[in-house]
Amino acid sequence: MSKNKFLIGLFILTTLAFVSCGKKKKDEGKNDNKLPYEMIPLTLTKQQSVISVLGSVSHYNKAEITSKVLGRIEKIYKEEGNRVTKGQPLAKVETLNLEIQLKKDTASLEVQNKQIELTKAKYIQSKQRVERELANIEKARADLKDSKATYDNLNRTYENKKELFKIGAVSETELKGIETGIVSAQTNYFKAQKNVDTLQVGYRPEDLKRAGFKVPTDKVKLHEALVDLNTIVEKSELDIAIANLKSIQASIDSTNLLIKESTILSPLKGVVAVRSIFPGEAVKEGQAIYVVVDDSEFLLKFAVNESDLNRIKSDQEVEFAVDALPKKKLIGKILIISPIIDPQSRTAEVKVIYKNNEDLLRPGMFARAEIKDLNPEPAFFISAKSILPGKEKNEGFIFVSKNNLLFKKPVKIESVSGENSRITGDLSEGELVAIGNVAGLKEGEKAPEPILKKETTPK
Repeated sequence: MSKNKFLIGLFILTTLAFVSCGKKKKDEGKNDNKLPYEMIPLTLTKQQSVISVLGSVSHYNKAEITSKVLGRIEKIYKEEGNRVTKGQPLAKVETLNLEIQLKKDTASLEVQNKQIELTKAKYIQSKQRVERELANIEKARADLKDSKATYDNLNRTYENKKELFKIGAVSETELKGIETGIVSAQTNYFKAQKNVDTLQVGYRPEDLKRAGFKVPTDKVKLHEALVDLNTIVEKSELDIAIANLKSIQASIDSTNLLIKESTILSPLKGVVAVRSIFPGEAVKEGQAIYVVVDDSEFLLKFAVNESDLNRIKSDQEVEFAVDALPKKKLIGKILIISPIIDPQSRTAEVKVIYKNNEDLLRPGMFARAEIKDLNPEPAFFISAKSILPGKEKNEGFIFVSKNNLLFKKPVKIESVSGENSRITGDLSEGELVAIGNVAGLKEGEKAPEPILKKETTPK
């Protein structure tokens, strides 16, 4: 009896399993007949889309720090990865040679100051000498004037006495005495003239002209010009001494500056990215030894199609993510839209600035951004999987229905927003398009019945 019950139960289970399996196969057959695409009419839609772009993270502010001093590295204060503030020491170059040079220049400065005092005293004495010579010239001119007056008076007296001698009013002896006086006065006048001529050498207007000086008409200025002419050597010696002093002082100042610059400071706040020198290593002037980057702000560089440039603007917010943090949505602002189009890619570089307050980004990270379209225009949108790839990245093919048969039609992919693409080409509103998985379709296949709805992009 028990055995019969067992056999009856087994029969029932087998029957149920067979029926269930048959139903499943029937359902599968129904699913197999369902097409992976639908024919839907195109329609123009005006809605805000997004421009999807790819790019990378780079520094907004970076400093390659070089040494201004030739020497060996004495100390290293900061290593790669260390944070620094503006003006903080990074390294120090040895300054022994500079300190020796500074001591030499300081001693030379003291000697040169004494030299200036000496040449200044000589210059003052030469001016005093010239003043005396000018005074002597004035005295000689006065003596010349007196001797000439004496000579002229004796000549007039002689002429008068000659007339008196003719009438016997003057003796011959007296007349001879006057003649002797005239000869003596003439000699004195000649000597006075020669003395003036001798003393005036170097103090004449022609002397000024030969030396390249202007000849002033004013008496006081003429006097000053003659003093300058006759003290030109002493004045030049003083000028040279002063110039040497300035040269030594300039050398001291430059040495002090180099000693100051031997301590290499960070020009900005940030983090040490590269340290390319070691203690004791010789460095040259202009040799790069550190790279410090400001990690408070970063630039993201994206290549945007030329057709999309009129749809974005500066200061516009941009939402992006980096591959290292795919679920973290970050917000930046467009800083620069390049006015130059790359002739090969037909794109322009758009730079987005991001404040790295959370310290999330690093240079070189790969970024994906979506920029909102600020000027949406009526356009055709279809799902991206409904487009077969073309030769170029922004080209493709769709399947359209013509006389109930499927044919390929080339389109241009203007932008991609999520799972949908904005396309252009020889398209018309209401045209039937295969929407869905079209990878297995071939031209000439029969087109299925259309769905009575239009292809739009989900918001």
